[in-house]
Amino acid sequence: MLCLIGIGLTPKQLTLEALEEIKNCEKVYLENYTSKYSSGKRDEFEDIIGKAVTEVGRKIIEEGFSEILEEAREKNVALLVFGSPLNATTHVQLLLDAKQKEVQTKTIPGISIFEMVSFCGLDRYKFGRTTTLVFHESDYEPESFYDAILENKKIGLHTLCLLDIKKDEEKMMSIGHAVSLLEMIENKREKAVISESVVVGLAGMGSDAQQLKAGTTEQAKGFRFTSYPQSLIICGKLNEKEIEALALLAGLE
Repeated sequence: MLCLIGIGLTPKQLTLEALEEIKNCEKVYLENYTSKYSSGKRDEFEDIIGKAVTEVGRKIIEEGFSEILEEAREKNVALLVFGSPLNATTHVQLLLDAKQKEVQTKTIPGISIFEMVSFCGLDRYKFGRTTTLVFHESDYEPESFYDAILENKKIGLHTLCLLDIKKDEEKMMSIGHAVSLLEMIENKREKAVISESVVVGLAGMGSDAQQLKAGTTEQAKGFRFTSYPQSLIICGKLNEKEIEALALLAGLE
């Protein structure tokens, strides 16, 4: 059996259900490239589960996962995912591959950034499509994430922007970089949507060092976020209760 298990944002966020299932697995893999802990290390996690884990990167997940599936035919195999599984299409595809190969599966949710967005006081029901901001490179400069924000804004919805992680380069996008990237696209298109929005920066959520701060895009570039991973919310239409909550919970001035 293949068990897709969410392990939360810190080692202590591992649920009892997840812990029990991991202990029943003979082999434990940790997918290490789509996210990372906001605090805590692998050693601490291994102490909690009482087992060693094998880290697997993008190449194995996307090109060599068939070997892990064959292993899961004969024994219980866990694939651990930071946050919660199936939030990323990568992990949905793994589940589909397992079903097609008639390998039994089980999925256990975990605490993810999606549970954390309401900590700033925004109405969870007013979020539209989530998007991911990716690093621009010389031969790759997508802008689809900006379009997703615009579509949400048209109907007054907030947008959770996940920020790019390049595990191979040990590089994680910062909130400041994300805001500058959006401003660059906005200037290019001669629009003023993001610049007129309230934005919320979230850093290291779930850890003791988590940071929440709301303001304008200009203010956001001056905020000092030191924890990672980081995310950004572009607010849609705010009601009075949300404005009050942002002021008290996220320091909106």
